[in-house]
Amino acid sequence: MPDIEQVQIGSAKKMIASIIFFDLMDFTLRSAELGNENTLLTLNLIIPQVIYIIKYWKGEIEKNTGDGVMAIFGTETRNDFLIARDTIEAAMSIRYVMVNEINSRLNNKNISSFGFRIGIDMEDLLIARVGIQGTNFLTVIGGAANRASKLQDYAKPNGICIGENLYRNLHPKLHSFCEQGTHKDWNWNYLGTNQPYRFFHFNADWPEPKEWLKIKF
Repeated sequence: MPDIEQVQIGSAKKMIASIIFFDLMDFTLRSAELGNENTLLTLNLIIPQVIYIIKYWKGEIEKNTGDGVMAIFGTETRNDFLIARDTIEAAMSIRYVMVNEINSRLNNKNISSFGFRIGIDMEDLLIARVGIQGTNFLTVIGGAANRASKLQDYAKPNGICIGENLYRNLHPKLHSFCEQGTHKDWNWNYLGTNQPYRFFHFNADWPEPKEWLKIKF
């Protein structure tokens, strides 16, 4: 990622990057049922661990939406295949931690498990600096961000949904874990063509726990 100080306000850098959206399912309804204290407890169990995983795989947090996270993976020097690898491994790690660690800890506090969805895609993007002197931030401009947001909505419960650009840059051995998806509202085509742009449900899981994934509370 370009350093924020290297991007002038009102300008942008073009780069290959992937975008990941993570979001908790039915959070508004669940938070009303849980009350403020248990909602805060839940967020403090989940969001810091998601951020830690993203940082571990060299991602940068673009925004925290309260019950969700948007992050960017990629630099001007790393290749597409490494970016795709890091992004999908981060997503698999988030799923592993949510299913095997966080939800069991919520259950121990008499809070029922939270579902989640993850959407990912990649392409050439503009990383822009927006705002005024003293109050500004990086933001992402490009179709991959819009598609990743949609794919998050289309993901299965506790699922990972990826766009075709990310799919094409994954190791071929991972393609056997990709199930092509359909949705009545998905109408993306490759730019300037009538060729449909596909998306996939990514069904691979970590085969066994990794030491760094053991959460300490």
